[in-house]
This record gives sequence, C-alpha cells and structure tokens, in this order.
Amino acid sequence: MIESFDAIVIGTGQAGPPLAVRLAQSGRKTAILERNRFGGTCVNTGCIPTKTLIASARAAYVVRRAADFGVKIDGAVRVDMPRVKRRKDEVVAQSTGGVQKWLRGTPGVTVIEGHGRFESARVVRVGDRRLTAPEIFINTGGRPTIPPIEGLTQIDYLTSSSMMDVDFLPEHLIVIGGSYVGLEFAQMYRRFGSRVTVIEMAPRLIAREDEE
Repeated sequence: MIESFDAIVIGTGQAGPPLAVRLAQSGRKTAILERNRFGGTCVNTGCIPTKTLIASARAAYVVRRAADFGVKIDGAVRVDMPRVKRRKDEVVAQSTGGVQKWLRGTPGVTVIEGHGRFESARVVRVGDRRLTAPEIFINTGGRPTIPPIEGLTQIDYLTSSSMMDVDFLPEHLIVIGGSYVGLEFAQMYRRFGSRVTVIEMAPRLIAREDEE
C-alpha cells in the first residue's frame, strides 16, 4: 500500500523543516524524512557545535592571557576536554530536540524516521513504507570529502564531522586544508593547547576568498 502526500521533504537540515512547515500551513499534507539526526549538518556537526567549541577555546585563550589585562590567576590553566564535549553535546541536543518538537507539533506534517530511497520519480521507500507525492524536495545536506591521499585509508583519521566526537586533547593535530573549516579547527585546538600544523596545497590560505 502506498501512502499519498501532497509533498515529501527528504532531510531535516536547514531548509527542510521550514519548508515542510510552510507547505503544511498552506494546506498540503506533507511528509518529512530523517535517517539520522534532526537538524542536519548545521545543528549536529557544523555551525552550532563548532561555535560552541570555539567559545570554550576562546575562554581558555582569554584565561591564559589574563595577566595581560591585570588579572592574576594562581595555578596552571587546564582544559577539561570531556566537559567541553559534554557542553557541546548539551547545546546540540537542545537544538535537535527543538527541531523535532517543532515538526511533530505542526498539524499536517508527518515525521518519518528512516533512510529514503527513490523507487520511481514519484515514489519513495522508507523501510517497509512506500510514499508518493507530486512534489518531492531533496534536502540531504553534505558530508566531508576525503582527499585521495596515498596511505590515508590505512590510518585512523578524523573529519570535520568525526571531530565532534573527540573528548581528548591531541598532542599534535594536522589539518589538511586551509580553508575556513580547517582554520576554524586549527585555531580552536591551538587555543585548547594542541600543537597544530595546517597543510594547504594552494598558494595561500582560504584561497577561494578575496585576497584582501
């Protein structure tokens, strides 16, 4: 049996939830699918968690420079990385919970958890369920690109996504790529206390931005 909707939205990232809500508010019966974590990249592995970590890193940086501002701190400054990660996780959980509550509480929106696969141009399968709609919106987001570096697959490497699970301070962090994401992590972990090396193949950092 096929379940019929007026619209199907695949993915609950930045564009998906507001689109699904607007469609439902316009009177269209809408299904929204999510296979993993509600909120997509920004909420789970991008903007929100990284800015939360940056705030902790800045706190460590400012405390270490307290003497420059005439503030004396007795004892060494230590960064509790498990606590830093817990704080980040708490902020993320609040955001993902908010997205779920918003979607599930909107009349006309049906939330379906699972991996959506197209069976045809107008039919999507999620587990044992088959859905159809005249309009299907793909909002599946992105993932880190793994460069074809010889030997990389033989080691345990981190990506901008898996870095969100780190609860320890690396002695030496090597960042491959000197664009804004790589530099964000580089500054963050240097402020936490790691030794950091940035490797960039272009003639300069953030090469896609204007030189000035």
